[in-house]
Amino acid sequence: MRRHARYRYRMNKKAGDGLISLSGDWGSISVHELGATVTSWRPGGREALFTASNETPGAAPMWHGGIPVCAPWFGAGPGDWKVPFSHGLVSRVRWKVISTAGDDDRAHLTLATDAAATRDLPGANHFPSDLRYVLDIVADASRLTLGLTIVSPTRDAVVELAFHPYLLTDAPTASVAGLESVGFTDYAVSAVGSEDSPVAVGRYLDRVYEQARPTKVTSQSGSLRLAAQGASSVIVWNPGPAGTQVPDGEWERFVCVEYGCVKRNQTLIPAGGTHLLRMTITVD
Repeated sequence: MRRHARYRYRMNKKAGDGLISLSGDWGSISVHELGATVTSWRPGGREALFTASNETPGAAPMWHGGIPVCAPWFGAGPGDWKVPFSHGLVSRVRWKVISTAGDDDRAHLTLATDAAATRDLPGANHFPSDLRYVLDIVADASRLTLGLTIVSPTRDAVVELAFHPYLLTDAPTASVAGLESVGFTDYAVSAVGSEDSPVAVGRYLDRVYEQARPTKVTSQSGSLRLAAQGASSVIVWNPGPAGTQVPDGEWERFVCVEYGCVKRNQTLIPAGGTHLLRMTITVD
């Protein structure tokens, strides 16, 4: 007989306000309503995501940790106008929890937000006023899948979107395989190019690759595999030892391998249409 699952839904009105936690024999996951950010994924009880030690939910516009959602722009944006802050609007608002379910095999959460929630933020006027966003999250003992659907009911919408996972790894020994021979723009050194070998992570990296191939992150702490549908870009980022985004030394504990449609690979959602970006992270 299968044992009844452990299930927990937490809405702490103090420091953890808005945090949803689900757990079962498979492991656990936590998602914050602010930005629909996955803050923890522990398949088999072992954490797979990094979060900076000085991060507090709600204290910053985008956390350095977990898996933030970037939309409807990424980074500094692709257009001819200056964005007021990096990585878009949806990370800055609380999403509505549509459903949560969990058992001993997996957890499943769905959250949603829309342009009405972001309309008072700077930059929102550059996008249709009826955009809708739905995030579907499924986690089990070896795999985490996130699916972001953007709906533009009445107008064409040109958007950037990306998942921004902070993968817990030993950065000085880590490499990212799968992007060999793919062209990239390296914003860390203001150069373009490609490489025939896996990307070494132990340094400042800020690369946008022009294809979204499956990748594998390997280090002395283990390996993770990533793949996506509806993506046309991969971003590999680490601030390196001179970066100020995380406390001293913590750059060594993660790498961001991000999937989406950014820069020249932004996507057009036609009026009445949708775009689905789905990313899967698998623990080897």
